[in-house]
Amino acid sequence: MAGVGHVLRLESLRDDLETRLFLHEERRCFGDDDVDDGTWQDLKVRIRDLSREISALRHCASC
Repeated sequence: MAGVGHVLRLESLRDDLETRLFLHEERRCFGDDDVDDGTWQDLKVRIRDLSREISALRHCASC
């Protein structure tokens, strides 16, 4: 069951990153010039990587 806990922690981290990405995008919509610092791309990459890891763990758990 340690795998389930790990997946839940990863999902929680991904949710946090998605919230940060949403807030970052909102700042861009309001014309905040300081947001174009690579944060958006970094968050997208981290979310993608976490999603892949979660998917792989779920796949392994079903084998």
